[in-house]
Amino acid sequence: MKTYIYLVLTLALMCASTSSMQGQTAKKEHKTTMSTGTLSIIDLDDVLVEGYNGSEVVVSSMVAESEENERAKGLKLMNAMGLDDNTGFGIAVYQEGTELFVRQISKSCSCSDVTIQVPKGMKINVSHSNYNAENLRIKNVSSELEITTNHHDVRLEDVTGPMAVKTVYGSIDAIFTSLSQTGSVSLYSVYELVDVTIPSQSKMNVTLSAPYGSVYSNINVDVSDHGNGSWNSGTTIKGSFNGGGVEFSVKSAYEDVYLRQAN
Repeated sequence: MKTYIYLVLTLALMCASTSSMQGQTAKKEHKTTMSTGTLSIIDLDDVLVEGYNGSEVVVSSMVAESEENERAKGLKLMNAMGLDDNTGFGIAVYQEGTELFVRQISKSCSCSDVTIQVPKGMKINVSHSNYNAENLRIKNVSSELEITTNHHDVRLEDVTGPMAVKTVYGSIDAIFTSLSQTGSVSLYSVYELVDVTIPSQSKMNVTLSAPYGSVYSNINVDVSDHGNGSWNSGTTIKGSFNGGGVEFSVKSAYEDVYLRQAN
């Protein structure tokens, strides 16, 4: 009986140990010394981009040990463009002049929780063309931002503009800490909602458009163009807020638009 119990306990401990090893993850990161110019992020399925006061672009990810390919040890993943995985988690980082590229080079990135820390002086350009997209999060960014994606849900937090953001099948949620007067802001989703929060002191010329949806807001827009549409022809509102300022456009073609003033 004692032998049986001993064997059972030994097997249980072995299974627990194996499960623990399979579930282990390790953080990997790739650093590039660069604090000006443009960061171009291409085809990353799920990523957090965060601005910080530093002089390096840091790309990091949590990689599960069980996902490592034993046969590929000592080799690098390559794709049809001739790019190789120089990060160790399915992403290529390379520089051309004043532009730094971060590109996913395989259909399924062998990583999770991808974070890119970007010096605040750099412009950011994000593009994604396939259907594998999940979440795109931009945080603490005050430089120029351009996003073109088909399927990402886009989350913008502590941003200022200027920016041009377009997603086809994803939604957009944006929270502005202040509104830069150096360039325009455009937020556009074709098939999903757009929800924007702005500080009460923001100065802007605003266009709110929902051709097949509705517009909701708690700000007092001084409407300059009353248009000639009817109740069933969609909603487009043009006017100014706090006397006018930067051009600020929010549009959803087939869903609703929400523009709210921060409490």
